[in-house]
Amino acid sequence: MIELSNLLTVLLSATKMLTIQSQLLTELSAMLTVLLSTTKMLTIQSHFTDNFSGLLLSFL
Repeated sequence: MIELSNLLTVLLSATKMLTIQSQLLTELSAMLTVLLSTTKMLTIQSHFTDNFSGLLLSFL
């Protein structure tokens, strides 16, 4: 009975660790999504700035 109790304790502990790991991965995934989105926005902004600069120079 004690062995079963110990086994259940280990199983519960492992389950908690996996749950925490899953939550961390979810948060990391969300952070990476935001980072990717920001990078895309900066890239688009950079292209727009380059095009705008080129347009301004063509008028000068």
